[in-house]
Amino acid sequence: MTKRNIGSLQYKSFGLALQALVVLAKDGGTCPSCEIAKMMSSEPTLLRRILAKLAKESILVTREGRDGGYTLNKAPDQLTLAEVYRALEVGEARHEAVSGTMCVSDFGTQMKTACCGILEEVDRSVTEVLKNYTVADVVRKAGY
Repeated sequence: MTKRNIGSLQYKSFGLALQALVVLAKDGGTCPSCEIAKMMSSEPTLLRRILAKLAKESILVTREGRDGGYTLNKAPDQLTLAEVYRALEVGEARHEAVSGTMCVSDFGTQMKTACCGILEEVDRSVTEVLKNYTVADVVRKAGY
């Protein structure tokens, strides 16, 4: 029996993003995506998509060319995990996934209405917890 990968892509993206940010924080300079992916034993193409989202939200800075790669845009102790979570739209993905399971009917509409507030509360709670941690905290907890 093969092991099935479970969980939404956004949750996986969050996990991969945290690992990549730890690599960048640990190295302290510019690092190409292929080196980050190799260190994480991850697929470089998927990682580049995630890093592009972080760059779009100004969490990372990209540099083109032979000496190019990714760099943190702020100090690791100033970058909260909540910023990363929001940049990857993890909460929105959870909301869409749950809403997508509800049928198009009066019952489905009632369920969406009932669940919407709950999901928003869950997302606020998660974000509040993640605000308490920075990339530097993850680096320390990982033993780097």
